Amino acid sequence: MNDEAKVLAEELTRYRESYYNLDPLVPDDVYDTKKARLRELVPEHFEVTAVGAEPPKNSPWEKVAHEIPMGSLDKVNTVEEFDEWVSKTGGAVHFGITHKIDGASLELVYKAGKLVRGVTRGGGTIGEDVTRNIIKIPDLPKKLAWDVDAIVRGEVVMFKSVFAEKYADRYANPRNTAASKMREMRGGGADCANLAFLAYWVQCEDRPNMILYMFKLLESLGFKTPPLIVSDVDLIKAKFLEATQNRADVPYDIDGEVISVADLKLLESLGDVAMRPRGQIAWKFESEKAESKVLDVIWQVGPTGRVTPVAKIEPTKIGGVTIESVSLHNLKMFAELKLSHDCRVLIERRNDVIPYISKNFDNEES
Repeated sequence: MNDEAKVLAEELTRYRESYYNLDPLVPDDVYDTKKARLRELVPEHFEVTAVGAEPPKNSPWEKVAHEIPMGSLDKVNTVEEFDEWVSKTGGAVHFGITHKIDGASLELVYKAGKLVRGVTRGGGTIGEDVTRNIIKIPDLPKKLAWDVDAIVRGEVVMFKSVFAEKYADRYANPRNTAASKMREMRGGGADCANLAFLAYWVQCEDRPNMILYMFKLLESLGFKTPPLIVSDVDLIKAKFLEATQNRADVPYDIDGEVISVADLKLLESLGDVAMRPRGQIAWKFESEKAESKVLDVIWQVGPTGRVTPVAKIEPTKIGGVTIESVSLHNLKMFAELKLSHDCRVLIERRNDVIPYISKNFDNEES
């Protein structure tokens, strides 16, 4: 492994672990770009195939194995990449499209219709048993509509309106808040009452063979689900474009759409690579952007003692949100941008959540 690959691997390890431990160091697309480069250099490297992050060693939560490995999704960003993925789906004609929810993944295990365990994603094979907290999520069924053994997958989310009303002054975004509250020991997890659960997968006896009817089964069992449309490739593309235009109207954070082969038997026959199913893909949104001006840079000390530079900018509206402060994440990023008073910068909301300065127009090298 050459020096470039070693540096990339070390960076990716830090970025992945910081993200899943709720203190992201860089935006998603910075991580994705570095990961794509490492995939070119060393396709089999652990950081190329890694899913999630192992639970912290000092976590107070019991670590348990998933009933079924909890994988992740490969990503596409363009129509051309999407078409290439479609060409590898075994002649599939119909596909389902639903929200790529930016929340905290959860596995629920039911025995004879009763909830017995809720487990975080962790590293994909082992997560944390957070049952005593997640039973406080109001719309998460503690007993199903009938007595069935089932494994249900979904996302714990915090609605944007709840975040704005109760948490925006203390937390970075709804995704981090939801993941934090799901694992919080203080107060017995009482803040889970402010969370919601959206289901998108179930494994049980006599499960339907089409994704549309699987979603209907989830709803009949008592779950809320994200919206799903099943159609051919052309309409799926049109629906993705529509979603990019209307994403600000969704009550919870999404950072793209999940496209799935509609025939679940075909989907499962396609198999997976490193716990990433060949029959599903995440089509990511482009970041929304706007120009602004830097007014000041302050130095913020976090709860762990880490010092982070934060740019104060002219109030700038992106995607219905007014942005006045932008984290520069680390000293390296601050140095590379070469910010100065009143310099013009390009602001993005990466994944519709995290404000990010991607360019200093007054320093064309940035």
